[in-house]
Amino acid sequence: MHDISRITKDLNYINENDTNGKVTTSTTLLVIKKLAQACNFNLEKKQQLKENQEIQNKQFNQMLTNLTHDIKTPLTVSIGYVQLLNQNSTGKNQQDLTRVQDNLNSVNYYLHYLMDFNLIREKSKNLNITQFNLSDVLQRELFNYYDQLNAKKINAQIEIAPKIIVNSDEMLFKRIFQNLLGNILKYATTDMRVMLNNDGGIIKLSFENQTAEKINDGTQLLNRFYTADNSRTNRSIGLGLSIVQSLVTTLGGKIKLETNHNKFVVKLTFKHLQTKKASTIV
Repeated sequence: MHDISRITKDLNYINENDTNGKVTTSTTLLVIKKLAQACNFNLEKKQQLKENQEIQNKQFNQMLTNLTHDIKTPLTVSIGYVQLLNQNSTGKNQQDLTRVQDNLNSVNYYLHYLMDFNLIREKSKNLNITQFNLSDVLQRELFNYYDQLNAKKINAQIEIAPKIIVNSDEMLFKRIFQNLLGNILKYATTDMRVMLNNDGGIIKLSFENQTAEKINDGTQLLNRFYTADNSRTNRSIGLGLSIVQSLVTTLGGKIKLETNHNKFVVKLTFKHLQTKKASTIV
């Protein structure tokens, strides 16, 4: 009984911890020795399967990265050429080129989210934690979208608390901001509001805009298989927000959607990001 208890204890420890350990026994009973050998054989097979899976995951991530970059380069060139040709065309030629450009933009849209999906897979196990000014990062991303928002005559109300210094992955925060601002650019009608503040150590962000059409079920938009536009003529809003949810979750945050008729609000909260060394960054 003592040897069985020891084997059971070893197995429980191995199952609860990431270890390559094996069960041990000092018994002279053949049946107990065979039990320990069988347990160790299964543990070795399990470890080998785990190592093979990790290798396959790395190969898949690298293949996906190479594939998306190989597609993006000629796609970007094609979009540029079509835009140039469209400027000097008229009539039916212009209509045809506009259709081609819309389709290329759609491919670029989904490629963009495929790259984000791969980024999430990579970052889920290895975040690049640095100290940075979150207020400045958000302001820079807003500035990058200024001309596009201004062209659509979207009135922006910005409320960003200064010098919110955090320890986190800056790249993922940039992708969150870019996705949400891109979503506002596509669906906002007249007004938008962006807020960032630190409420007792909890970082709170809010992205709000008015939409042309009423959103019936906002919670469904976080489902990556749901689309607010069944015809897909204007692409899927659900896919973008699902990516944002994955990015936020990867950073240990929470996302909440609020809808009221034509008003759409995305609220993000992050805890334990603020650093005590805020004075070291200017």
